[in-house]
Amino acid sequence: MKRIFALLFLLPALAFAWEPTKPVAVMVGNTPGAGNEIAFRKLAEIVQKNNPKFTYVVLNIPGADSVVCNNRFTEADADGHTINLPSHMSSYVTNDIWEKKVKKYEWDTFVDVLTMGKSPLTLVAHPSSKINTPQEFVRRISTTREPINIAVGGGAHRTAYEYLMEKGKGNRDLIKPIKFNGPMPAVQSVASYDGKAGTEFGIMPIAVARPLVEAGKVKIIGFTGTRKMPQYPDVAMLKDVAPGINVYAAWSIQLPKGTPNDVVEWYQREFARAVRSEEYKEWRRQNVVFYEEDELTPAGLKKHMKELRDTFLPVLDKIDLDTYLNSNGVAETQALNWTKELQISTKKNPVRDKIYYWGNQDFFDYSKNNDYKLFIN
Repeated sequence: MKRIFALLFLLPALAFAWEPTKPVAVMVGNTPGAGNEIAFRKLAEIVQKNNPKFTYVVLNIPGADSVVCNNRFTEADADGHTINLPSHMSSYVTNDIWEKKVKKYEWDTFVDVLTMGKSPLTLVAHPSSKINTPQEFVRRISTTREPINIAVGGGAHRTAYEYLMEKGKGNRDLIKPIKFNGPMPAVQSVASYDGKAGTEFGIMPIAVARPLVEAGKVKIIGFTGTRKMPQYPDVAMLKDVAPGINVYAAWSIQLPKGTPNDVVEWYQREFARAVRSEEYKEWRRQNVVFYEEDELTPAGLKKHMKELRDTFLPVLDKIDLDTYLNSNGVAETQALNWTKELQISTKKNPVRDKIYYWGNQDFFDYSKNNDYKLFIN
């Protein structure tokens, strides 16, 4: 009898447990096709099998290495119907260095739910390149007498680039990182290289580069991190020429500050179940993605983020800011002709115009008074 009364007591709580009641806005600070969006779509597909009411709309909001997206996320309602998919190195580490003048949030402003997955970064080259190993790449960047452009698509990618340049004694007068708004246009730039247009090399997650690798459009030179990927057992490790390059592309789910605990618990429970599922395990195997069990809780994810910052901030803080800013957007004229209308707000200058995502239009001028303007060609 006591058990029956206990169950009856719980019924109201169970009946009114939070669940989505309308489509969830999923904010992504990259152009379409980035790893965070790919991983989320697969997990959402699994979550929907147990929660048919869960529907969503992806909002791709690129610009300033996710800062435009994250700044807008600070204004989101904390009702569970808006979430953000940050890339770890960009949102938790490099935004505090290279975009600190324009961001409106701290690394721990938002509610971290769990990590969706991690993917090693890969140094890739166009198939026509004569470079095939990390050792050959380092020899090239240290002895080159001709300019070399290397495509990067985010904070993690730029971090790997800096390790390669520092450890490989790259010629910074001739070698430049070309910053794209996400890994997809970056890898497209490598695939389209013809000796003049495009970029001969690029750094991006293997989860994004894999289709073009398998199609023979780009080739892998080496992986970041310390673990060999069973899908590519013969690929060399970049740590052999750049010790400490233990950086991965990693993506998580965030909720706005002030989100009620029952909402946080719903996302953590349902998405952790999806991450651990056999269906996602097979997807991870195919796409070279892994996860850490202790990052499937808010507390574990927060601990990992602090460790990430403690490891990389001292290294990246030495990089010349002006050099980085001058690299932004230089080669984004390699374009798929996609346009979207995007509302971007700053404190002083609300702008509404068309953003040509893979053109050279959405980069920022860092003025002396720390304000910024959006330039539209």
